[in-house]
Amino acid sequence: MSKVNFKELPLSEAVLKAIDEMGFESPSKIQEKSIPEIIKGRDIIGQAQTGTGKTLAFGGSLLSMMEHTGYVQAIILSPTRELAKQIYDEFKKIGRFTDLSFTCVYGGSEIERQIRDIKRGKDIVIGTPGRVMDLMRRKVLSLSQVKYFVLDEADEMLNMGFVEDIETIMETIPEERQTILFSATMPDGIKKIASSYMKNDYLHIRIKEKQQTSNNVKQYFYVVKHNQKFEVLCRILDSMEMQSVIIFCKTKRSVDEITMELQKHAYNVEAMHGDMTQNARMHTLRRFKEGKTQFLIATDVAARGIDVETVSHVINYELPQEDELYVHRIGRTGRAGNKGEAYSIITSREVRFLRKIERKTNSHFEELEIPSLDDIFNQKIKELLFDVQKVMDENKHAEYFDVVKEIPKHMKDDVLAALLKMNFDTRVGYDYSSEDLKAERSDSYDRLFFNRGKADKVNKSKMLEFLIEVGKIDKKAIGEITIKRKFSFVNVDKNVTQTILNHCTNKKIAGRKVNIEIADAK
Repeated sequence: MSKVNFKELPLSEAVLKAIDEMGFESPSKIQEKSIPEIIKGRDIIGQAQTGTGKTLAFGGSLLSMMEHTGYVQAIILSPTRELAKQIYDEFKKIGRFTDLSFTCVYGGSEIERQIRDIKRGKDIVIGTPGRVMDLMRRKVLSLSQVKYFVLDEADEMLNMGFVEDIETIMETIPEERQTILFSATMPDGIKKIASSYMKNDYLHIRIKEKQQTSNNVKQYFYVVKHNQKFEVLCRILDSMEMQSVIIFCKTKRSVDEITMELQKHAYNVEAMHGDMTQNARMHTLRRFKEGKTQFLIATDVAARGIDVETVSHVINYELPQEDELYVHRIGRTGRAGNKGEAYSIITSREVRFLRKIERKTNSHFEELEIPSLDDIFNQKIKELLFDVQKVMDENKHAEYFDVVKEIPKHMKDDVLAALLKMNFDTRVGYDYSSEDLKAERSDSYDRLFFNRGKADKVNKSKMLEFLIEVGKIDKKAIGEITIKRKFSFVNVDKNVTQTILNHCTNKKIAGRKVNIEIADAK
């Protein structure tokens, strides 16, 4: 496992500041190995699986090397508009402290707006091959001064038949450019592109797949709405018998936020991440080993120093960037011949990534229903009665016999029930709603794409109202709603998908007509 810090990589201060604010502590392997080579000016092929932080690898490098000019210096191609938008959103985060400007172009959106955007002067263009070619034909997009060419998800590009478009675009870019390809696999088509369009000394960086999870660890997951994640975490903690638990988050910020919220709800929890001093980390780890802290919230970097054989459970509050980190997390439990359990709390869009980890690590993940209020009640009463039995066994209750005798016989049951209620309330930290939460089962929903977003004055409540009133569907059939600047995604029950497409397509939301499609699986 890499122990390199981002600050040890040759990134600009502006990019490092953005990465720090994003909460990342340490680079993934593809980031660690590719960033120095890209910044040296090498042509590279980065071979690593989806979800390993490739966008930050090339994005952080480009944004560190470039200066604002007002003309296009870099072109980034991606196979789908959805991926292009994701890259663009990531660039906005990574480049927030730079003076560089970038835009995203793709089909299915107003080309006039994209033309106006490019004419204002952009340093970086992110887009799909078809729309980039269209803008080139219209003499709007000139690639004559491009210094950097990036092809992301290159194998997907080839699978989707973009090879001729890619070659046409590459032939218009100056030969002295730097070419960067990222791909999960290495098919012959990519080798052909490399031999034809990349410098002879190009570097092939391959992050190998390896490791399997322990057979001693049972692995489960819950598919939840994003705004339910914290409550689901509390339901897991309250509904199960857990001795010693590590809860993993992706960033330092998440660790601090979740720790603060759990402490606010009276859970026995402490945090551990890279911003803490060595002495503070050692003190926290010692308390965890001694059983004085039941729940430890940690980042992947901090968890490398955790060597505790008695960890009974691992919970992934956020999935890691790559499968190797997942394996490392799960390896914190099920040690020294003990049995362990691991739970992942994911949104519907993360199911595909989790299934990919399942295949790579030769594991089996079981999808579970979110713990109900009955599950929580039964577990807490079980714990309460166990503690009562312990007091009785140690004969610590004898001095209260006289008090019990004074309670009228007809009130004894009421008093006992009231005492149980009072004790039960002290054992449950979260103020649960009266309803049981329903998971978004990964096999029962469709993800719909709407071409309207925040810029069109669409928010979650308007989207919900639109689907219920115009779509004529029940609120219970609507799952996670994600509103972006120019578009939105909504998870809906498969049974109502066609109804929404029939009733809502070309109808107005916030005063503007909306187009709806079933989103690409990616």
